[in-house]
Amino acid sequence: MPRRAIAMLREANYTSLKSAMGNYFLAAVKLLAYQWTGSSAMQAEAIHSFNDGCAQAAVFTGSIFASRKPTPSFPNGFGRLSNLIVLFVAIFMTYNAVKAIQSGYAALLHPHQPTGFYWNLLVLAVSLAVDGTVLVTAMKDIAREAEIEARGFALLQVSLQKYDLASPETRLVFFEDLLASVAILVAMTGLTATQFDIAPGGDGLAGLIIGLLLLGIAVSVAWENIKGLIGYTAPEEVVDEIAETIMDVQGVEDLYELDVVREGSYLDVDGTIELPETWSVGQAEDVKEEIQRRLKVIYPNIHNVTLSIHEDDELSRWGSRDFVRLKRKKVANRLVKAEKKT
Repeated sequence: MPRRAIAMLREANYTSLKSAMGNYFLAAVKLLAYQWTGSSAMQAEAIHSFNDGCAQAAVFTGSIFASRKPTPSFPNGFGRLSNLIVLFVAIFMTYNAVKAIQSGYAALLHPHQPTGFYWNLLVLAVSLAVDGTVLVTAMKDIAREAEIEARGFALLQVSLQKYDLASPETRLVFFEDLLASVAILVAMTGLTATQFDIAPGGDGLAGLIIGLLLLGIAVSVAWENIKGLIGYTAPEEVVDEIAETIMDVQGVEDLYELDVVREGSYLDVDGTIELPETWSVGQAEDVKEEIQRRLKVIYPNIHNVTLSIHEDDELSRWGSRDFVRLKRKKVANRLVKAEKKT
């Protein structure tokens, strides 16, 4: 048992643990600032950082259980436990968001000017620097996982357009820190407006807006993990790339059907390939093994590959061989890159 526990801890996602500890630290600092200054926006920010820390801690805890190998009783492994744990945390995040909304609404109805304006700005500026750094790292990870070169503003565009190609952990960090950065800017604007009497209720309004953002995050996190528990179709680009990889294997004449389902952090591939009717069972098995090898090189998170055999009916369902030959170079380059990483 201790050996199994140690092995599971080694496979855990420690990036999420570091992120959780950082967010808990920021939450503590913001809470002290709120206690000192009475700012509704700072209270909402403290709740925001605490929620982010809870979400990352849940991802870390889930990754420990998800790393456990399948057993006879649970042949599909424990990958969905991560989704279940984060779903429960999302419910807790929703409760905190409602509290932040109530506090911001009360401060908006009865506006007051918080003390320690420059102390609040300093705390928020440090938090923005931390969250901004993590956000840029997450955007670079998305671009890397999507295999797109981008810098500057183009990096943000790529992240918003291709986030669905990234791992669940990377997506979670990206959206959390993107919204965290936006929330900090909202808090700084609200505090400034209140301090200089531009809008006496600016602090309360900022707290209300941040609370609504928190509610949106909680609902989004819950929905993503509900989909992960049920299982949903992988992005079209992933399905196309898997199809191209299968079609590129010598002997595969066509794809009769193909389903790629994302379950938690894993992909399940289920399809039927068409082979020449003159081929033997041994040749067909060799083709299936080669397909599995290539797919797991390109997508290491593929959990299961199930392929059935159908004799070639001379109809082009997924694409003709001429079409596939145009894509051979792309698939070959992807394989070379993936093998270099491993």
